[in-house]
Order: sequence, then C-alpha cells, then structure tokens
Amino acid sequence: MGRIDMEKIRAWREKSKAKSKAEKEAFGAETAILNANSAYAKLVDRAEAENKKESQGLDVGNDYLVSCRHLTKIYANRVEAVHDFNLDIKEGEFIVLVGPSGCGKSTTLRMIAGLEDITYGSLFIDGKYSNDLLPKERGVSMVFQSYALYPHMSVYDNMAFGLSGLDKEEIDARIKEASALLEITPYLDRKPTALSGGQCQRVALGRAIVRKSRIFLLDEPLSNLDAKLRVQMRSELVKLHERLKNTMIYVTHDQTEAMTMADRIVVLKNGYVMQIGTPREIYDNPANVFVATFLGSPTMNIIEARYESKRIVFPNGEIYELSAKECKDLEAYYQNSLKSLKERKKALVEEHEQRQKLAEERKALGSLPPHFDEELSEIDDRLDAVEDFIAHKAGRIYFGIRPEDVRISNRGGYKANLDVAELLGAEYYVHVYFSNQKMVAKVSAEDYKGPGNGFGLIFAKGKGHLFDFVSGERIG
Repeated sequence: MGRIDMEKIRAWREKSKAKSKAEKEAFGAETAILNANSAYAKLVDRAEAENKKESQGLDVGNDYLVSCRHLTKIYANRVEAVHDFNLDIKEGEFIVLVGPSGCGKSTTLRMIAGLEDITYGSLFIDGKYSNDLLPKERGVSMVFQSYALYPHMSVYDNMAFGLSGLDKEEIDARIKEASALLEITPYLDRKPTALSGGQCQRVALGRAIVRKSRIFLLDEPLSNLDAKLRVQMRSELVKLHERLKNTMIYVTHDQTEAMTMADRIVVLKNGYVMQIGTPREIYDNPANVFVATFLGSPTMNIIEARYESKRIVFPNGEIYELSAKECKDLEAYYQNSLKSLKERKKALVEEHEQRQKLAEERKALGSLPPHFDEELSEIDDRLDAVEDFIAHKAGRIYFGIRPEDVRISNRGGYKANLDVAELLGAEYYVHVYFSNQKMVAKVSAEDYKGPGNGFGLIFAKGKGHLFDFVSGERIG
C-alpha cells in the first residue's frame, strides 16, 4: 500500500470547500435575482391595474392623435430608462426626440410602437387607450436605423411584405405610388445588396408608406449615411412629410436634424424631459444649461461668474451690466425657487411618512422611488444656496451667450486671448480664452482681420442668458 500524501488531501479539501462556497454564493445571487424579478413583476402588475383604472377617467379629447401620459419604463434590473414622459401630439405634426445616447428617446419610441411594455402611464392613439394593443393594431409604421430589409427579396417584395390580406391590384397600386413618390421605381426588381445606403433608406420609408399608417415612427434612420447623403435625405424627409401630412415621431442624437426638421423638439437627458418647444423657442430660450450646450453649432458659451450689485462680475474683474428687467427676473426667480423648494420638502417628508408604513413592501421593491435621505439632502443644499443668494443679493451664476452674439474687436471690449481661428469658408469660428475660460465667436470671414495688436470681445446687447449655478435652470 502506497504512502498517503496529506498535502494533496488538504489541497483537495480546500478546493472542495471553495467550490461549495462558490455554489452557495451563486445560488444566493440567483435567488436574489429571482426575488427582485418577482418584486418587479408585482410592480408591473400593480402599475397595469392602475393604468387601466386611471385611463377610464381621462379625457384625452379629439385634438391629439397621440397622447403620452406619465409614460415610465423600468427594466427588471430596476433601471429607470424613461421617467414620467408627457406629450400630446396633433395630427400632422413632425416631432423630434433628441438627446445623447442612453437618454431614453428610442425606448420612448418603442413604447409608442408597442415593442416595449409600458411600466407605468397611459398611451392614447386617436383617443383610444393603447397600452394593451399589439403593434399591428396601433396604426403605426416604424423605420429602423438598420433599414431591416430582407436581402433575398427584391425591393418590390420588401415593400409588399406585410400587406397580406389585400388583393394584388391594391398592393401593386400602393407600391407604384410610393416608389414614384420616393423616386425608386427603377430599382423595384433589384435586391437590397445592389442599392446604395440612401436608396435602401428610401425603400424602408416606402415600406412604411404603403401601409397607409397615420403615424410614422423613425428611429435614427439617417445615422448610417455619410454626411452629404444625410443632408440630402434630411430635406427629402421634410418634403415627404409635407406631401403625406402624416404624423411623424423622429428619434435622433443629431441636433442639426432636430433643428432643421421638427415642428416641435423634445430634449431628453437620462430619461427625463428637459424641454419641449419649437426649434426657435428652444434655441432662443433654453430651459437649462444642458439644453443650451446641446443645441446649436457651435453651442452656447457658458461662463462661470458672480452676480453682485445688480451686475455680472467675471472672474477677471470685468463687468457685464444687466438691464432693470434682467435684475427683476433674477430676483423673482430666486423668490419663486424658495417657495417651490419649501413646498417640495414638505411634500417629500409627508410622502416618506406614508412609505414608512409600507416598509416591508418598499424593501421588496428596492430603490425604485428616489431615496429619501439623498433627495432631502439635495433640497436642503439647494435651499441653503437660494436663501444665501436672497439674503446677500449676490452669488455664483452662469452667464451664457451664443457664438453669433460675440463680436471680435481690435479696439476695446472684454480682454481675451486667441487660441485658434477655424475658417469654414464664409465664416470663422474664433476660439478664445476669456477670464481663463474657453469661448467661441462666430464671425464673418470678411470681418475677421486677425488679432492684430489688440484683441477684445463685444457681447451683443440683450443677448446674454443667466442660469442658476446649482440647478442649471434658466433665469428669466
């Protein structure tokens, strides 16, 4: 009988213990996931019941083709992708949802299409409660970023796909009408692999048109095209909308597409709506710093400064004089903020007291609502800042101005240092350092003569924007 190797036995025992521990941990993690998903399922069931109950008492009216009421999307991992989305869309409107990646714009579009379940809130299409309707029952057509064409089918067959139930003559008439409108008649016998990107996009649009839907949903349809073709397709989409008079809901991360195509723009960030308005309204009166620095090319210049003695003082000591109206708007903003913050704090405390009675249920549902301590601390910090601003009639602030409202001067103006000047043909983008902060001025190529011996900036009168330093909200 051979000698027993105790070291090997000990190593085997340690390995077995480690394996057993890992299995227990894996089982525990799996159980936790199942419990979380169970809690999430209960939340969804309860939300659906509330949706149906609330929808019975809602009066949507006949003015809107699509109405989104408090739409919220929470995934099983408890990530809230869309928060309390509200929007009423009239028939024939061109609505653009715009924002950075991960802001919830595509998720919102997919909830309207029926491709994503609505966790909470109500969707009405043509006055009808539509949360439970299948995608094909909603009267919508969707155009995807990837075109989603069948490579083995001809253009004609791709456009005809989904029209089963109609007779051949009707299908043929619809395809010929749509192909003539989109100028793709010569390509009806070709396969998608024999088409350019722009032609594939037209086919995808044609497939939506032949369905005769009142609502078109377009999810970043131009993002795969090159810059020149994107500009061309942009104008073609606008002309197509004018001809068809359909309601279009368009998703993009490109602010240029939003500004040039939309009747109204919805700006989103992290699942929250930042602002809704016409391109002109949003450009001229951005709701906060995020909107101001997201829309526009170049975007708005934002400078940290101080409000003192009814004027703006920049870090280098230079002064920007405010009008009497601007001072009045600023004082009114902080008084209103103080009132609303106190009301918000009171409501939060009352809500927390009610939640404490449901402690076990809250534990099961995790951290879906905002955490009480964090939100209360945020409100208290904001209250302290507002009260301090009101008491001293001074405080930190953001000053914003659009690049086209900044003029370059070799005689006087705010002192600045040239960084670089970019020639774009008819105009220059002049990048400068002002008060140790970067700025851009957009000036005519004929007017820009270089820095010369002196260099200064002149801000157009009445074109300055003021934003709260803590919240980033627009003042006035």
